[in-house]
Amino acid sequence: MSKSPITWIEIIKVKLNEEKKNGNSPSIRDIIPAAKKEWAQVKNGTHPKYTQGKAKTHARKGKKSSKNAKTKKNSAKSSDSGNMNIHTILDKAKVCKKCRKNIEKAMKKSNMKGGSCGCGMAGG
Repeated sequence: MSKSPITWIEIIKVKLNEEKKNGNSPSIRDIIPAAKKEWAQVKNGTHPKYTQGKAKTHARKGKKSSKNAKTKKNSAKSSDSGNMNIHTILDKAKVCKKCRKNIEKAMKKSNMKGGSCGCGMAGG
């Protein structure tokens, strides 16, 4: 008969189940001394039933950052509606052709919204 691998936590569970079958209601504190003795045998390789096994690892879920979600949401809005706002604002404002070109270039470079002429010339 081959020995089956077991971990420390599994030994504690086995001991708890044995005590429950005997009709007792054990706590972990009651079981740990006996489990320590068995675990020492398992680690040495002298236990008749078990060998030392590896604990199962579980992937941990990372926290979602609310900053990233907001940034993506806002950047999508600003890129889509920002270009529309530039042209609609410039159409409504009385800006000369020369200033309009300068404003459009500056806004494209810096992804800004709005702006004013400042030259005092009217017309577009």
